Amino acid sequence: MKRKLKRLFYTHKFRLIIYLLGIVVFLVSSLLFSITLIKLSGIETTIRIVLIFLIAMYFIYYIYKGYTYIVNKNKVKYILIIIITFILSLILTVAFYFIDVVYGEIGNLTDRDTTIYTGYLITLKDTATINNVGMINNEDDIEGYKVANKIIKENKLKYNIKSYDTYEELIYDLYNHQIDGAFVQGNYVNDFSSEDTYANISEETKIVYKSIIQEKNEVKINSNKTLNEPFTLLIMGVDSTEDNIDDATSLNGDTLMLITFNPKTLNASIFSIPRDLYVPITCRNNNKAKINSSSAGGLSCVINTIKKLTDIDIDYYAKINFRGVVDLVEALKGIDVEVTYPFCEQDSHRNFDNQICLKKGFQHLNGEQTLAYARHRHSLPTGDLQRIQNQQLIVEAMSKKLLSLNTVTEFKDILSAISNNISVNMSREQILSSYNILKNMVMNLITDKDALVIQKAYLEVYDNNVYNEKTNTYSSALGYYESSLDDIIKMMKVNLEIEEAERITEFSFDANTPYVQKVAGKDLKTGADIKRVPSFIGKTVSEAESWGNSNNVNIEKRYVTSDDPKYNSNVLVGLIGNQSISAGTGLNNIKNLIVYINSTEE
Repeated sequence: MKRKLKRLFYTHKFRLIIYLLGIVVFLVSSLLFSITLIKLSGIETTIRIVLIFLIAMYFIYYIYKGYTYIVNKNKVKYILIIIITFILSLILTVAFYFIDVVYGEIGNLTDRDTTIYTGYLITLKDTATINNVGMINNEDDIEGYKVANKIIKENKLKYNIKSYDTYEELIYDLYNHQIDGAFVQGNYVNDFSSEDTYANISEETKIVYKSIIQEKNEVKINSNKTLNEPFTLLIMGVDSTEDNIDDATSLNGDTLMLITFNPKTLNASIFSIPRDLYVPITCRNNNKAKINSSSAGGLSCVINTIKKLTDIDIDYYAKINFRGVVDLVEALKGIDVEVTYPFCEQDSHRNFDNQICLKKGFQHLNGEQTLAYARHRHSLPTGDLQRIQNQQLIVEAMSKKLLSLNTVTEFKDILSAISNNISVNMSREQILSSYNILKNMVMNLITDKDALVIQKAYLEVYDNNVYNEKTNTYSSALGYYESSLDDIIKMMKVNLEIEEAERITEFSFDANTPYVQKVAGKDLKTGADIKRVPSFIGKTVSEAESWGNSNNVNIEKRYVTSDDPKYNSNVLVGLIGNQSISAGTGLNNIKNLIVYINSTEE
């Protein structure tokens, strides 16, 4: 052995140095690559073991053969093995870098275990002095209560504080100068601008103080499922002008999308929940309110409220920064989608001086255009209902584009855009387990482009104005038909294999009629979820009192003469000519109703 080593060191010094350098370079690159392969648990285990074995075998082969070629002065074979070794080292280094980047980006998705919540103290624009300030009294309300108290403490404020049960009462008193300022949630403009009374709330109010709270997420990984079995995913929007979700503040209850996915059948379902849906909010003692208001109570409030609504466990959630949609679509080099109505919308930085305008029709959208399409609702015929359908079209278009990636660079760019703007409650191992799903999807899509089926849902709703006795005002909201919601829940539970699909015993086919996929919940309009106030105009007092007794509503009688604004000249004397609460208003929270009876007596 000593003789062989002696012969080696007496050979060409330069060749010896290159040979030894090759040992070091290949050893380092192969070790780095092997370590990253070991991290990828659950992904092609057999292939990973074989690769590591082959790398080790080649390393031994190089040491032995390289020595032989140097000692025997076989110049051609020496040069060949050196070139192969350095090329393999480069390949292993690049592969290590790529896998390490992917592994790190996936870690960025899972490492965020906190959420940032924003709160403001606002006043009307013309308010000069602040003495009396309103605050939500619910201690579970992160933005309206916890952040409010932080603002008081940070700025050593000495205001008189008035407590409120709801934001509606708080804003009403602010506008009617009953208080000088109000502590509100981060998305207060978005929450109230849909009401006619507060349509210009962003221009009519000013922010005096702002603060944030970064809270540890109350909702941990609540599922032991891998992504190789049917699961649910709740997508929640974070509507921010920031480029990174770490800098974004406040959940946005406007965008709530419940998705189910069955990796065995490659079936997905999407249920977009309307922002104004009137439901029990779990963090408010199950008192009913618009579902978007649940976001002020934090992640657990949103998730538990939706679980109560759908009776479906939520396995995972994803917080998505809307601003990140721009980066993702740009990384995809745009998406092809149907624009249902022409519109103009502010850009991603909420700048109306740089509006994004789109015409109706199927077209290729860039990042800014896609975000504008996802956000816009004000000029649409059905407002938020049309917007959530548009968002489903965007999700479908992005899903199809993701499955058509061609290069490693494209994949890296997309992964970077996702990791910067999405936060999920999955472990790194659970995300990696999706590899097998993606592999099966790609293989299936190669042979059948329609293998991935996305089932859409459409919740049938109706206008359900909510009356507030304390402010004597109405707030627009939406009720839902139970038959429609039940159909959507059934569709999702079948996809999750919780329930069995109903067998079709009859089937009709017409070659001249194109097949249209059924939309769960659509056109089912039975079983309104709440009762409404009827019209008592022209009815007798006894009819109103009978209804009041049946619905636990106190009927207060007031007799009015022809000089009273409540007198109805189109109704006979002795009958009800007017009522304090409009017909069609939801019965929730109504305890008293005044009926105005036409009378001739002064």
